[in-house]
Amino acid sequence: MLFNSITFAIFLPIVFSLYWYLNNFGLRAQNVLLLVASWIFYGWWDWRFLLLLITMSVLNYFIGIEIDKNDSKKRSKIWLIFGLTINLGILGFFKYFNFFIDGFIDLISLIGYSLPRSTTKIILPLGISFYTFISLSYLINIFKQNQKANRKIIDVLLSLSFFPIILAGPIQRPSSLLPQIAKKREFSCEMSTQGLKQIIWGLFTKVVIADNLALFVDEVFSNYPNYRGSVLLIGAVFYAVQIYADFSGYSNMAIGIAKLFGFSLMQNFAYPYFSRDITEFWKKWHISLTTWFRDYLFLPLSFAISWKIKGEKVFFIRSVLFIYILTSIITWFLTGLWHGANYTFIIWGMIHGLLLIFYRLQIRTRKRLFQKFKINSNNKLIIFVEFLVTMCIITIAWIFFRSDTVEHAINYINLMFSDSLFSIPKFHFSRKIFLVITILTVAFFVIEWFGRNNEYALACVGTKQPLVARWIVYYLLLFIIFFFAGSNIQFIYFQF
Repeated sequence: MLFNSITFAIFLPIVFSLYWYLNNFGLRAQNVLLLVASWIFYGWWDWRFLLLLITMSVLNYFIGIEIDKNDSKKRSKIWLIFGLTINLGILGFFKYFNFFIDGFIDLISLIGYSLPRSTTKIILPLGISFYTFISLSYLINIFKQNQKANRKIIDVLLSLSFFPIILAGPIQRPSSLLPQIAKKREFSCEMSTQGLKQIIWGLFTKVVIADNLALFVDEVFSNYPNYRGSVLLIGAVFYAVQIYADFSGYSNMAIGIAKLFGFSLMQNFAYPYFSRDITEFWKKWHISLTTWFRDYLFLPLSFAISWKIKGEKVFFIRSVLFIYILTSIITWFLTGLWHGANYTFIIWGMIHGLLLIFYRLQIRTRKRLFQKFKINSNNKLIIFVEFLVTMCIITIAWIFFRSDTVEHAINYINLMFSDSLFSIPKFHFSRKIFLVITILTVAFFVIEWFGRNNEYALACVGTKQPLVARWIVYYLLLFIIFFFAGSNIQFIYFQF
């Protein structure tokens, strides 16, 4: 069930009305309704994978209790390892089975043996990466004694399958969601209004910007050998905008929908394309995932490696820097792999990992140069140049993310940087449609720029403007959404 579908437009008001009607019957009744609604929402796509979600959620509920109730740290650790193995094993089977089988066959072929390729393809359950990470954070936090195992099975199951976040996040950890589930919620007109505004903005971002850009992007990437470098550059830039609009649009809708039910979810995007360097970008892009990898992989791994290193230097590199480099490479390799079973995602992850390492290495040198030549690092020209360089690198990296194969990505980049890069763009696409898409994209970023100090761009509307002006904005956005709405293009991150 897609947020931008007619089915969901019917589903949401029904659940919303029943939910607040049950407010008089107690918190448990509301939570049961939300759990059932979440299962219906997820099972609408394929009821067979709903059984997988329920089984994993129930299993994690009991594993959490076992981790919590054991006084022995050793027994708790055994239960944690069991939980990690089950969750990661199921994720690995569904997500990487085909990838590793094909890789094994390719490896065997290098030594002269030929194995038949399996025609069986494992279907990837929607949202499995997201709800697996939510479950893992629940078990790890219990083991670390950052939270207690919740004995209320309805509350735990709801925290692991809450329908606004089940398919593509934000990866809201149960440690922050469970207290909200356990607390009585009262209807707030202000919170619901904010939720509706955020949903409208998310719909506009997805339906108007992302879905219309997708038409141009799909055409260019599918037929890139037939286009000039200038068109390929536009295609790459448009894809960078598309994936941001698509995913941030989903996140805004998810957060807005949660607000209708009295829940506050974490911000998942904080205007990342206005960043001046790669570290700032990753503090603002897919925040729930980057903080998850930071807290559950990067920091524990850094700590574990530091215990193994005794000297001040390793391979003539300061031990602190060596730990950072090694941990970054592992983390970003797994970040790329998390996004999909394809070498293109791994290369995309490694590009960003190496960029972050390079940024770390040049900090001192950059600071000395700026001091030597008396350059103010906050100079507007410096900021603009850094922003431009950052966006160029990020856009090139997105080409690997979008391409079907590594060869495809390399060929695309080679053709893009050919002599035709500076030629007049010519494409098999209506110029009027291209112009409209460009204008809408520019307008989108202008609104984002003026609203960048808020949780979402449209939040700035309604604080100082007259009532008439506010309603004009809302109705204008709704008109544009309905006018440009076409087929329900699936959200990009559903495949992860």
